[in-house]
Amino acid sequence: MLNFREPIDEKRREELLDAMANKINQFGMTVPAIFFLEMNKPFSYIGGQLMHFFSPMIGVFFETFEDYAYFFDDRKNVELLIQRLEALAMEEEEERRKQKEMKKAAKQKKAETSMLDEALKMGPQDTKDEK
Repeated sequence: MLNFREPIDEKRREELLDAMANKINQFGMTVPAIFFLEMNKPFSYIGGQLMHFFSPMIGVFFETFEDYAYFFDDRKNVELLIQRLEALAMEEEEERRKQKEMKKAAKQKKAETSMLDEALKMGPQDTKDEK
């Protein structure tokens, strides 16, 4: 007897969103993935239906294949994935900006202390020359 899977619920959808967004971000493909999803959002239903068609064959090797098919059936899910990727990209950019500011502040502090050290070293020498 065939065992058909039920459409995904809210909890499973969030799990799939997190898994896909994290995997895409892990490989550094956030921007290309956003472009690809935006371009192919109108075809997501057709892609989901194709996944349902091939799920009896591919589902043997990948247990969650049918869940992804249900995920891509709904265009709202694709939009949620795009939003999640954009949020990850913004967080990553903010982290990069903070690190850059910290490096700049450390470099500036180092330059100030080295200038102060040089000034202190030059101070006693200048007074000896004047006497």
